[in-house]
Amino acid sequence: MNIKAKHPERKRKHHISCYLDDKEYIAYRDKRSKTYYSQSEYIRKCVLDKKITVIPGIRDLIVDLKRIGNNLNQLTYRVNAGEVTVLGDNLKEIKDNLTVAWDSLFEVIKKVK
Repeated sequence: MNIKAKHPERKRKHHISCYLDDKEYIAYRDKRSKTYYSQSEYIRKCVLDKKITVIPGIRDLIVDLKRIGNNLNQLTYRVNAGEVTVLGDNLKEIKDNLTVAWDSLFEVIKKVK
């Protein structure tokens, strides 16, 4: 009988933890907060000497794009459920939000060049 494990074996199976003093923690927190990486991703990149590129404004842009995507998913759900039949104002708002996001992306790209 083949019983699947509740959680398949992790690709990364070694857990570490460490203690930092206030100065170290503030430095770590400040550097990581400038990226969009999770704590694990950030530490792995540091340990493996991977280049960590910080792009000013990218975090806000990612948040905006996720919000727009969420709004679009909610609207799609409501249309499919028959709750919404006229899309004019909703689509205009999403289009306007996307225009702002594209403008933000253009500004971020200019900062990188």
